[in-house]
Amino acid sequence: MTISDILSDIRKKKIDVTLLSEDTSPCTVSEWISTGCLALDRICGKGIPVGRVMEIYGDESTGKSLIAEQIASVAQQDGHIVAYADTETAVSKDMMEEVGVNIEELIYASPDTVEEVFKFFDAIIESKRERSPETVLVLIWDSIAATSSLQEMENEYGKLGYPSQAKLISQGLRKITRAIANDKVCMVLLNQIRQNIGVMYGPKETTFGGMAVKFHASIRVQLFKAGKITTANKKVIGISTKAVVVKNKLAPPFQETILPIYFGHGIDDARATLNYLKAHDLMVCPKGAREYTIAIDGEDIKVKSSEWPTFYEDNYATIEKMVYSDSSYGTEDAIVEEEE
Repeated sequence: MTISDILSDIRKKKIDVTLLSEDTSPCTVSEWISTGCLALDRICGKGIPVGRVMEIYGDESTGKSLIAEQIASVAQQDGHIVAYADTETAVSKDMMEEVGVNIEELIYASPDTVEEVFKFFDAIIESKRERSPETVLVLIWDSIAATSSLQEMENEYGKLGYPSQAKLISQGLRKITRAIANDKVCMVLLNQIRQNIGVMYGPKETTFGGMAVKFHASIRVQLFKAGKITTANKKVIGISTKAVVVKNKLAPPFQETILPIYFGHGIDDARATLNYLKAHDLMVCPKGAREYTIAIDGEDIKVKSSEWPTFYEDNYATIEKMVYSDSSYGTEDAIVEEEE
């Protein structure tokens, strides 16, 4: 008896079974969507995996919505369909256009409840399955924290609806995850931090939506405030955000990088990659110096800080290969840290 014979017998009983090595397996991630930032793509694996759920969460003003809008822009440029569920009703049309989103092609909805969000996503997936099954669909939910359940909306003020919200999200994700895996769909969930009230031991903070989002997300990225970006006259033009991958089923987790995010522009890809290269010792950068040394095709080239964006654009393919061939993800010289 061979493996093929066993598979044949199982399929006769109308059981969907395959080998993990086959491209038809739902576990196979054959396509990735770029975030528009090479450094962020790298710490996530290769970007955002098609067929999986990804959560981006953090404190307020860490750039969550701006990163989501940049993801939408890049996805549209690659010919993908983007649907945006804006339960916060805080999206700026002008800001989206500045980031590069084609608002004429963006499917937008502002659902009131968790139930409406999942009905919206289910309808889009079903339509896409019937009309264009090979097209990639990107679903963005902004945000879980701002979405009430129908029960909470009908309750009087003072009656909490967190339990019903968490249960609905858990049920909704269980139902939709299979469709995401089989229908070339990518879901990006935005979430916020809240205090873990009444907890004596363990984490003092958690996210909205209960444990379901943590379980279903293949990649979870937490954003931290790292500073402000200012001009010479102290005018704030952006923020510096630290991105940490706290969960990753597709690549090594706990990778991090610093993202310079400019208002009305999004992530500065060149500067973010520069931060990654310096942090992983892929370029020589003497402390306090404004000149870097990087090896391109076996030759050490000196680049001034002001010239880096142009140099990065001209040598993108080589730098991309350098970033993805980074060997600092190995176990050499590893130190085991015990949890307290």
